[in-house]
Amino acid sequence: MSGCRTLVVAQGKSEIVFCKGIASNLKMLLEVDSEDKGETCIQIRQLEERFSSGTYASEHELHKAFGKLEYLDEEVKMPRLRIFPIMDTDDSPQEKKSYRTDNMFKTSVFKDRITPIFNTPNIDAVLTECGFEINPNNKIRSIHKLVNNHELNELINALKDCRNSNLVVFLNYCASITPEYQKKV
Repeated sequence: MSGCRTLVVAQGKSEIVFCKGIASNLKMLLEVDSEDKGETCIQIRQLEERFSSGTYASEHELHKAFGKLEYLDEEVKMPRLRIFPIMDTDDSPQEKKSYRTDNMFKTSVFKDRITPIFNTPNIDAVLTECGFEINPNNKIRSIHKLVNNHELNELINALKDCRNSNLVVFLNYCASITPEYQKKV
């Protein structure tokens, strides 16, 4: 069995619940990087520094922090790694373009393995726009119910034409690496 190949950098709790729910439903291995388990939000403006130092300074450092990630005995230790920062754009309007166009990650060791996912203005508004019910007084519970009550295909179809998010890119990736899902399609 190969190790985990997917790392999500979650802005906050909503993104953690969404991604872990998808992974759980697909029986997919997934690591999540967050601040204080989502209690503190990671902002887009913090990502450039985050991806060029500390945990993200090298494959070795990243593997030390996230031991379940696949780490091979080759020159490129994590060739199949995909990193998905999943961010809301409402708190960082100046950095939004740099984030969405990958320019923010050009100095990162992982630049070719980072796929930025955006939600404008935020994941709750995007999911509501796509026809899902998100209770503003209990967003976490609403998102948990959403990922548990809807098939992946439903989510993909609802998000595929959304201009305010590319969350469908993450969902399509999850579907593409999940053998059990591939059997259903």
